[in-house]
Amino acid sequence: MLAPRTLLYLLIAAAVGQPGAAPAQSKATRSDDLLNDSIDFAGFHLALRPYARLPESTRNIIQMTTRPGGDRLHVVTENGVVFALAAGADGAAQPEPWFDAREAVESATGRRFVFDGRGQRGLQSLAFHPGFDDPSSRGYGKLYTTYLEERPDDTGAHRYLGPDDLGGESIDGVLAEWTYDHESGEVEPASRRELFRVQMPEYDHPIKLAQFNPHAEPDGDDYGLLYVTHGDSNVKHSPDDDAQHLDNALGKMLRIDPLETDSAPYGVPASNPFADAPDARALREIYAYGFRNPHTFSFHRDSSNAVHLLVGDIGRNNIEEVDLVVPGGNYGWPEREGTFAHRQAPPGSENAGYLTGVSPIPDDEPAGRYRYPVAQYDHDAPRGVPSSGNAIATGAVVRSRRNRQLHNQFLFTDFSTVRGASVREGEVFACDLDDMLSAVTTLGDPDSPPSESDRLRQAAVSKVRLWLDHDLDPTTPPQVFDGFVDLLATPRTDVRIGVGPSGEVYFSSKQNGAIYLATDTLPQSKREPD
Repeated sequence: MLAPRTLLYLLIAAAVGQPGAAPAQSKATRSDDLLNDSIDFAGFHLALRPYARLPESTRNIIQMTTRPGGDRLHVVTENGVVFALAAGADGAAQPEPWFDAREAVESATGRRFVFDGRGQRGLQSLAFHPGFDDPSSRGYGKLYTTYLEERPDDTGAHRYLGPDDLGGESIDGVLAEWTYDHESGEVEPASRRELFRVQMPEYDHPIKLAQFNPHAEPDGDDYGLLYVTHGDSNVKHSPDDDAQHLDNALGKMLRIDPLETDSAPYGVPASNPFADAPDARALREIYAYGFRNPHTFSFHRDSSNAVHLLVGDIGRNNIEEVDLVVPGGNYGWPEREGTFAHRQAPPGSENAGYLTGVSPIPDDEPAGRYRYPVAQYDHDAPRGVPSSGNAIATGAVVRSRRNRQLHNQFLFTDFSTVRGASVREGEVFACDLDDMLSAVTTLGDPDSPPSESDRLRQAAVSKVRLWLDHDLDPTTPPQVFDGFVDLLATPRTDVRIGVGPSGEVYFSSKQNGAIYLATDTLPQSKREPD
């Protein structure tokens, strides 16, 4: 099997008609830091132990999140059941059903909650309003879910974000609000309030994660604003280019104030980049665009307490990427994939669209037109394979005093589907957060001579070995794995990463419903030495 960079260079060379040649020199491709030639293991490990396992009927873990001020981890499953994990005396957690969104949706609407069919289905996320436990807040008891629901017969009675005439599937992505009764300790099914729906032209890459900025202060501009991602809902070659159009929610990150106003089901922040767009068709809710499948995202503080938003965008044939999101940023899909131009088949041809590989970024690309990744890795897949099967899942920044080498490392992973020549081991990757924040992600003036300062540069990526305390016995050595494929003994890992109430990091898998705690991310006890 060819090394990743070698194969990708051959892809590029074939695309430009120079078999075996290296890519043309340009501002974007001259840097040796463009791709990781081979991703090596770092000199440190990640210590895991089993933490919980969900019942066999509800193993489809899609998210792990926490309630503001709470002490439990909430685990969201695609079939609609949300569990709260209460830790026992031995440190293991017992999952307790907390909310059945599927039952509540069908009870409140009479429509089908879509859990059958393809892999991207059912409940996609849950987000607690930051004022959830504050009786003086308008967000008291409010929580939000994204999920897939049967399309209503009367679409005119619902608020669609973007066009409602896309045809295609009879399934919509939905953002809904619910109210939790603090006295009864239950979410009220009748409290469901629909904020918006998104019609999907294809049943693929639907509505994704909803999340509040956990670092926003009550007097800050970002407090109480809900971020929501939506995939491009397009066939794999994306002939419609929807992610580049501002009149729809496909391939976008959205930001709203989800609380109801006197005249609308939610508010749009005046600071949104397109809030005053001259084009009336542009959605004011859009925060950033040009994504393919922005699966998971997270907020992180740097050493100066500035907050940064990182999103993992799943690629198709070539690149998996981590993007640093800025307001109004265009992340290129489908015209770009990673730090490359995505080549198009001729219009009108049988396979019109983006199916023919990648090329170097043109030297005449306008300055700042796209935002490129802060970290990326490529696929080792043969040319012509429609999908490599690899998919990135992000991520958490570790603040560890137990394992100093893990401190400030951004951890992410790969779903790892083995298909043909495309193999990933379900590795856990690490990038230094400061390196990511210093990455060069935009190109300069194409009319000026290229210089070191305007070459694209990404953070170095390394792999982290997993040390599993499988028997919870400190006197026996841990089991060592190169990745989750080995640990789970399955070709597809479907790993998610979550952060607990104290900043500790968890890993979960749909395949076995298991949750693993990264023990060297636990806060240090006051009795433990520095």
